[in-house]
Amino acid sequence: MQTRIGRFISILYRKNQIFLSSVLKPLDISTSEYSILLILYDDDALTQDDLTSRLFLDKSAVARAIRSLEEKGFIHKEKDQTDQRCNRISLTPKSLAAEPCIMKALDQWNEILMSGMNEEERDMAYQILSRMTDNIKKEMS
Repeated sequence: MQTRIGRFISILYRKNQIFLSSVLKPLDISTSEYSILLILYDDDALTQDDLTSRLFLDKSAVARAIRSLEEKGFIHKEKDQTDQRCNRISLTPKSLAAEPCIMKALDQWNEILMSGMNEEERDMAYQILSRMTDNIKKEMS
């Protein structure tokens, strides 16, 4: 019998959403919104198109999440200085204050996932998942 890896990926995704929802709820951040914040924590002041391409989501989903984050005070938009057709999305003090809690939750999730694995197994898991992600990006672009 062939093992269907998609089943395991699906279970991990659902459990990840449940875990993150419970941690992010007190911060009033949804699982779709936290993904945007994570990217901005690494590279602030991106355009909506930048976020859409990095998240591999459709423009409308990203637009909804951006609108919600802006209404809650986690991000602000301003016109791009070089291209007035674009808005730059930036973090606010409120989102910066939430960063340690979000990162702690992600570290906890990572530890749960990697529990019982030695360093070599952890590295191998990262390499395999990275290759699978690259394969999907190539296939679906």
